[in-house]
Amino acid sequence: MDIRQLDYFIAVARLRSYTKAADELFITRQALSKAVHNLEQELGEALIANRDGALEATEAGRALMADAQPVVEAYRALERRYLGDHGRAERAPSLAVSLVPGAALTLSKDIIDRFAESHPDLLLSVESSPTDVALSMVKSGESDIGIVGSAPEYLGEFDILLLVETGTHVHVPLDNPLAQRAHLTLADLDGQPFVTFGKRDHLHRYFMDACAVHGIVPNIVMTSSNIDVLTSSAAQNEALMFGLPPNENVEPIPDYPLVPVTLRDDAHFGTYAVKRKGDPLSPAALAFWEYLEG
Repeated sequence: MDIRQLDYFIAVARLRSYTKAADELFITRQALSKAVHNLEQELGEALIANRDGALEATEAGRALMADAQPVVEAYRALERRYLGDHGRAERAPSLAVSLVPGAALTLSKDIIDRFAESHPDLLLSVESSPTDVALSMVKSGESDIGIVGSAPEYLGEFDILLLVETGTHVHVPLDNPLAQRAHLTLADLDGQPFVTFGKRDHLHRYFMDACAVHGIVPNIVMTSSNIDVLTSSAAQNEALMFGLPPNENVEPIPDYPLVPVTLRDDAHFGTYAVKRKGDPLSPAALAFWEYLEG
């Protein structure tokens, strides 16, 4: 336990928001959440609880807050007395973004860099993570905004912003007759060997949910989060594999044509920005959200 952890915990408990506390403290929500979590781990008790979407201190948290506040205030007074204006250096506003690598490949190559360049005083933290982790980080407050590949029905707990409607495409082995088609339907995939990223991946989920509705049974020969493993397995098994539409970030795979496929007519797969539902964004996060909208 240190004075910084107590300071951070008190801010979250007082403001009942990781976003507001991080903005007040000029740190990333990720760093703030980690500090509070580490304090909870050290003490062996939960200090902050999410009840019906609102944060509040637990009984243990309220007791610690009562004991810690005078300690933190005394430490601040000591800083002011002996260090003056140097005691608490001015800190830059912060923004934490969780970014799914596949989703990032559908965006302009320098989209994050251009935002950072236009906000030179901003402390920007970008963490690459799988879809479920990225969404969990947004939900817990560790990230202000997430950028994921998904469909609206899987993002009901969040406010969403469609960035790119990617649709769905599959790589088809050159020797497979489907490789000569200009467009595929879900029925074309019945019984076809497939490799995918697995259950936690929203494209896999989108695909399998569509198959279940229409009685389609693809032959899933492998799931893996490693794209190199999937590509190798697809080649060995002459299997189909989902791919991204061609753009500046994606190199075509030789002898492995990419064919668009319609999986559903009622929901569109794409790249979405997400934030906690109904929560106000910090000024830095709002600037990034509006930048993505533009």
